[in-house]
Amino acid sequence: MSLPKIRLERCVNEGGGRWRLDPRQARHLIKSLRSYDGAPVEGLLPDEGGARLLMRLETDSRDYFLREIDRSAELPDKMSITLLIALLKAEQFDAVLRASAELGVNSIIPVACERSAPRFDECDANKKISRWRKILDENTLVSGAVFPPQIQIPVKIDDVPWNSLPRTRYAAVIAPGASPIAHALPSLEETGEVAFAVGPEGDWTEREKTCLFQNGFIPVSLGRRVMRASTAAIAACGWFRLSSR
Repeated sequence: MSLPKIRLERCVNEGGGRWRLDPRQARHLIKSLRSYDGAPVEGLLPDEGGARLLMRLETDSRDYFLREIDRSAELPDKMSITLLIALLKAEQFDAVLRASAELGVNSIIPVACERSAPRFDECDANKKISRWRKILDENTLVSGAVFPPQIQIPVKIDDVPWNSLPRTRYAAVIAPGASPIAHALPSLEETGEVAFAVGPEGDWTEREKTCLFQNGFIPVSLGRRVMRASTAAIAACGWFRLSSR
């Protein structure tokens, strides 16, 4: 059974290995997880490359603290995944975010596609990004990862930051000439990083496909069955993560 997990960047480091819990996390730890004075807790610290701290809960009449017992450096992932995902309906997009956090996706770039059902409103951008980051943060905490995925403001296909993407690039497309995703394994073992693009329901438009291919994306298939866009994104990221050694 895994230990309760706390994000230490939200706590106050009082020195000497003692951290003051922020009220929200303290409430969750005590009320929801039923932790008690002296209970072991795992602290996640993203500073200086990331670390995991074995800690003990301490209480007084008003506040809750964590006392550091031991720490270990966060081991780097052997696979870095950048996911380009079309804007989907809320329940589907939320499912992709939750799975991305648990599967260790490093970066997410939402793409406002021509066939995206929800239309991105720039006036509502900050609210949406805040909500998405909360989902990523909560589900990364569940999985025990030190670093949550980074998510960017949605862009149109022409405005994707191509130069910042990994050199190994694949796109899920519905096309007769697409190679099975398993053919990507040799390239992944060589580079250790990948950008993967999943379009909206109904697939990318021809113009969007052309843009992807001109920017180095190789078309791949996820099998004979037609998947929902959210399922395709989760299946592909899971395959990349499980294929890394």
